[in-house]
Amino acid sequence: FEKATETWNQKFNKELFKHEKENEEAISKAKRDANETISKLNQQIVLERGKMISEQQHNATNLEEDFRMKENRLKESFKEIEVRDQAWQDERADVLKEIQRLKAEALRMVKILAMEYEDENLSEDKKKSLSQDVYSLQLV
Repeated sequence: FEKATETWNQKFNKELFKHEKENEEAISKAKRDANETISKLNQQIVLERGKMISEQQHNATNLEEDFRMKENRLKESFKEIEVRDQAWQDERADVLKEIQRLKAEALRMVKILAMEYEDENLSEDKKKSLSQDVYSLQLV
């Protein structure tokens, strides 16, 4: 009986050892597979992160280019506005000069008419006509 128990214990221990070894190998294989999967996932994450960074850089470059184009258009618009404003100011100055010249001319004519009016003994119709001319010139 002892020999049978001992034989059975040896077989049991041998089988137990065999199963422990198989379990250790299965655990080791599972760890290797898990590590391999983790490595692949990490590589995939790195690749996707690289793609995202590349896309972001591309988008940033496009946005900067758009900004520069719009800024240049805005600067050109301001330059055009300044040129138009200067032209308007120049034209306004010319118009004011012409108005001053016309006023001076009208004043000179009024003085001439006033002297004629005083110097001559004019008929009533002539006086009315000269008064209307003076009034018209004063309006200018």
